[in-house]
Amino acid sequence: MRVLKIILKSLIFLILVSSCKDYFIEIADVDTVALDTIDKKLWVLKHRKYQDQGIYLYNETSGILEVELDLPKDLESPHAMAYDGESLWVGGIGEDESIHQLDPQTGETLSEIPNIKTEGIAVDENYLYYSVYETNIINKIEKNGTFVEEIVTKNASLSIPAIAIDGNNLYYLRYTVTEPVVKLNLANRDESFITLAGSIDTYSLTIFNNEIVGVTLLNGISRFEQNSGDFISSNLTGIEGWITAITAHYEIIESEE
Repeated sequence: MRVLKIILKSLIFLILVSSCKDYFIEIADVDTVALDTIDKKLWVLKHRKYQDQGIYLYNETSGILEVELDLPKDLESPHAMAYDGESLWVGGIGEDESIHQLDPQTGETLSEIPNIKTEGIAVDENYLYYSVYETNIINKIEKNGTFVEEIVTKNASLSIPAIAIDGNNLYYLRYTVTEPVVKLNLANRDESFITLAGSIDTYSLTIFNNEIVGVTLLNGISRFEQNSGDFISSNLTGIEGWITAITAHYEIIESEE
């Protein structure tokens, strides 16, 4: 039997910087990036109306943008992204948007699910979840676009700007300073609030290695304990433009059993 095992890369690596403490972002040559420097990686979606539009693989440990992909040409207003270990799923809030399945190495569009306007996408092994723009609804669909069910949230504001999934729990973001994250149990639909300590402007989020990872309006990355919301760390990325969504990068390793 072939079993998919998702392994998050979480080896801690200390980065040495020069005494002048100059930080910079660069597109890395794949051949020059040593494997042992790879730690926390995030896919970053940047809006096309600002500088350096596109999709990037950001190595948070080294501060390097390792991959740069073009946005789908007909993606008008990119705001949503998820990664399932094999494909990137990207959507937006333009009038005639689609969810695009992309090859993470080339940016090639592999498939499209038309007529979906969304700010948030989450993905697990079999299904996609997306927030229906300017409503409190999250739809569950198959990866070919077949509708499965509608999830009506109890505590969302007018629109849900970001969602993430971890096992049987779906996390969604609210436009509010206090208790900005809600954990929704997909089995019984119970909802509970998570206060992100020290966070006042979390714009997007993902779940990474038992942490809630948020991006701020100034393109900073903040990390919080997944269950309690306790503050862990925060740093500015130095990335220019507007980051509208992030999603964790991981690998799927196949093994024989």
